[in-house]
Amino acid sequence: MSRVNDGIVIVGASAAGLSAADGLREGGYTGPLTVLDEEAEPGYDRPMLSKSLLAAKDHAAPAPLRTGEYLAAQGISLLAGHGAMGLDIDRRLVVTNWGEAIGWQHVVVASGVTARPVVTAGGTPLPTLRNRADLAAARRLATDGRPVTLIGGGFIGLEVAAALRSHGVEVTVLDANERPLARLVGDEVADWLLGLHRANGVLLGLGTATASVEETPQGYAVHLADGRVRQAASVLAGVGTEPSTGWLIGSGVALDHGVVTDAAGRTNVPGVWAAGDIACRWDPFHGRHRRFEHWTHAIEQGRRIGLNIARGEAVDHDAVPYVWTEQYGRTLHMLGERRPGDTDILVEGSVADGDFVVVHGTGDALHAATLCGRVRALRTFKKLLRARASLHDALGAAASA
Repeated sequence: MSRVNDGIVIVGASAAGLSAADGLREGGYTGPLTVLDEEAEPGYDRPMLSKSLLAAKDHAAPAPLRTGEYLAAQGISLLAGHGAMGLDIDRRLVVTNWGEAIGWQHVVVASGVTARPVVTAGGTPLPTLRNRADLAAARRLATDGRPVTLIGGGFIGLEVAAALRSHGVEVTVLDANERPLARLVGDEVADWLLGLHRANGVLLGLGTATASVEETPQGYAVHLADGRVRQAASVLAGVGTEPSTGWLIGSGVALDHGVVTDAAGRTNVPGVWAAGDIACRWDPFHGRHRRFEHWTHAIEQGRRIGLNIARGEAVDHDAVPYVWTEQYGRTLHMLGERRPGDTDILVEGSVADGDFVVVHGTGDALHAATLCGRVRALRTFKKLLRARASLHDALGAAASA
């Protein structure tokens, strides 16, 4: 087992991992900087897999997050196809699938998440959409002419449904919830979004969980929890994700539905940090540890951790959560986080027209805002949420716009 010179090791050429590398150089760190990634072609724009890339007719490749020229200019060594297999905190080594032992002063864990598997009764994993190989398989579903059943009606499932419909594919979406996204955007916006799918020909099977999936000579038999069975020619699953923490088991790094960190991104092991989808970060605003799996959050948190390491700081990452989804030419933006029991108030436009701002809160506390077609309002409501403004303030801002 060879040993590479000590420096800073980032595990994962993800948005969070590469942003951490940017933050390190921006903060003045000039030493060795190595990024490991198990994929052969790492560091690409992953959110677009289920959006424009699947919908595209030309089969364009995912855009790289950083060019080779940029990495070389910054002195960042990206080792493609080098996955982390273990972390030795006593000897300060990252062990890779190539048999290397890479010494570190600091490690940034940014290995992200994997799609939660759905396995048939015979033990065959169903297709998902999380990486380049998955995109190639989904593109085959878009072109072979067979109907597709999607198990899961979250963002990924609905984005895939919209993309497949743009190719003329017959699509059915199954989800255990009557309104799959209502928890995030409220009943009215969720109903509008589902109506958009119905208007574009998507068949919806909502309100009953999928109990099991059986392979058949014709494709699949999807067994629902209420005893019904749906026949499916092709199936794709999108039922959430799981943090990629297997390589850290037994390392001494605290794990609990992700890598546990403080608000600054530090784990319980000195010199080990975590950023992005895998980080279960202490959130002082909510008073608990939590993971947040979204692109903008990963970029901002990764950069902050890089700056912290370079400058010897422990500054908390404190940004307004932001999520977006693209479906049928509409972009839905979500700022903050809607909570159970929140009231949903339309403050601008019309939900039925797909041109609106809806705010979410309890009492006079503003928790979140959902927008479509009103991009100019994004900055206003982001400022309000960052300032911990009230619902009264949000209503006043909308009235004066």
